[in-house]
Amino acid sequence: MKIIAHRCGTDVFPQQTIHSARYSLKHGVDLVEVDIRFTKDNIPVVIHDATPLSLCGIDTPVSEMTAEQFLALRRTEDCAFCSHTFKDYLECGIRKILFHIKEGGEKLNTVLDMCRDYGILDDVVFGVTEVEDVKIVKAYGENIKVLGFMPKPECTADFAAAGADYIRLWQKWLTEENIEAVKNSGKKLWIMAKNGDVGEVGDGDYELYESTGADGVLVNNIIPAIEYYK
Repeated sequence: MKIIAHRCGTDVFPQQTIHSARYSLKHGVDLVEVDIRFTKDNIPVVIHDATPLSLCGIDTPVSEMTAEQFLALRRTEDCAFCSHTFKDYLECGIRKILFHIKEGGEKLNTVLDMCRDYGILDDVVFGVTEVEDVKIVKAYGENIKVLGFMPKPECTADFAAAGADYIRLWQKWLTEENIEAVKNSGKKLWIMAKNGDVGEVGDGDYELYESTGADGVLVNNIIPAIEYYK
């Protein structure tokens, strides 16, 4: 079972920080999930939500901020931690990344070009939410791995036909029918844990994930998952 650190992992350090990514990789995860959005000046930055309100207390859309303004933000839970551009991760040597591309289309090429320039296309997985974005990535390089962050389980066949290598099912989507649809598509199943909060795991959930024959799971706290699966 591949273990993917949701939002880079939250065991010790704040989510989506270089510290959290390094911690998760050091302790044996297969990939760290990094959410990508773009600033007003078209710089890819690392953040999940459309605004940094929950992390930094600022309710301004990232798309209306310059990269300089975004980088000046500090985490409300601990002001020692700052915000990051995607380039910050690359320059720190972080390679095993699952991207969650929040804004696809032509902007995908910016991230693809940066991965190519840093020589990490073989190490990463592009997680996209639109079928057309699967096609963009595969047109850039047919061997680049793609995860379908599908909006609904009924999209499995469309994402598979477009060339996705992995299909993400939410924990609540783990019905026999949906699991069989992924298996029949010939693609590998990755599960998004959600027991209450996204990425949280409850009692008996690891056994559930294993019973599906899934290839990977996204979790917040990586140490319990590593102890169970590794």
